[in-house]
Amino acid sequence: MDVFLQEHGKTIFIAVCILLLVGVAYAVGPVISTAIKEVVGGYSSSVTFDSVAGKVS
Repeated sequence: MDVFLQEHGKTIFIAVCILLLVGVAYAVGPVISTAIKEVVGGYSSSVTFDSVAGKVS
């Protein structure tokens, strides 16, 4: 077992770190997505198409 860890310890460590990052992203992703949707929704409802078109032309 010690020889296995000496040979593959770094690889196992990297794999565990990647799995942790994926788990965190999976847990936090919906929260961030909801927050972004609320911000974008609030901004898009406050800016009408007419006011944007008036500024462009």
